[in-house]
Amino acid sequence: MRRLGIVGHRKLDPETTAFVTTQSLALIDSERAACGEVVAVSALAEGADTLFAEAAVGLGARLEIVRPFACYENDFRTEASRSRYAALVEAAARETRLPFAACSLRAYEAAMRWIADTCDLLVAAWDGLPPRSRGGTADAIRYAERIGRSVVHLDVVAHRVVLHEAAAR
Repeated sequence: MRRLGIVGHRKLDPETTAFVTTQSLALIDSERAACGEVVAVSALAEGADTLFAEAAVGLGARLEIVRPFACYENDFRTEASRSRYAALVEAAARETRLPFAACSLRAYEAAMRWIADTCDLLVAAWDGLPPRSRGGTADAIRYAERIGRSVVHLDVVAHRVVLHEAAAR
């Protein structure tokens, strides 16, 4: 079994959405061919997290999710995004609820760390820029590398895929 975690940007243009979707499908399919069962791990945020989770569910992979804070569903601004979120929650085999009552950078950071801690490989749909705030994609990648996770970087600017192997311990 191989656990693939996802972190990534929320706002993606249509071309980048197609790139992230295509690469998510290819990666999940490739990992399943190599390792057998694949578990997708996601916080289901709009953008890359949702696209990856939908790809996993569409391919029949197990989905495990983390809810960063109570009332997380209010983080989804449109009816369409709330519907996609609800469908993925329903499809999830397991949900972990973090103990945060409200939206905060600490809650997002805890969710990103939970994903990195529980996956074998972290998939990051990222622009390659340094962290803009605590708990974001770049922060999650730094943390994952620090704990020895390999990272598949879906470069949302150049539309290319780069594997960053974990450093030998």
